[in-house]
Amino acid sequence: AASHFCDDAEDYLLCPGRLSPLKRQNLVLRALALTSAPVRVRFLGGHDDETSRDRFMALARGLGVTDRAEYLGRIPESDVRTLYARSLGVVFPPRLEDLGLVTQEAMLSSKPVITCSDSGGVLEFVTDKENGIVAAPEPAALAEALDRLWADRADAASLGRRGFDRLRAMNLSWSQVVQRLLE
Repeated sequence: AASHFCDDAEDYLLCPGRLSPLKRQNLVLRALALTSAPVRVRFLGGHDDETSRDRFMALARGLGVTDRAEYLGRIPESDVRTLYARSLGVVFPPRLEDLGLVTQEAMLSSKPVITCSDSGGVLEFVTDKENGIVAAPEPAALAEALDRLWADRADAASLGRRGFDRLRAMNLSWSQVVQRLLE
């Protein structure tokens, strides 16, 4: 079975997750509009209906970030692993997520996670400035986090490595994590 890996970072952050108000892709778009650097985000995941996708695209247009926000929709799992591997980091700011498989996939790929202070279970894995960035759930704070990761590639890589080590050290769930990712 194929598994997650780490590759050289390219010029994008990955935002995985079904388009949903709870996953807060809109917050990411609003933050993107406030970044000082030309941060790029690739959004990945299904959508419940065409209107949710259309609303997402309309907001991106309204904010003037269509050139830096790319919605990929659903793609094959092997492509998902490659997108994780080549990302600069993963943006995952859901509201009160339970476990957050996305967080674990990011850590398995040695990528730092940008999340929010109210993101629930994600915070069991992500510690601010240790293996990711925890921002307030508002556009300006998230924009600052995006800019910080974008500006310091060496720090991003180092946060990502620490995330991988931390997940490995939590080996109580390691075999379950691997099992769930291989299913």
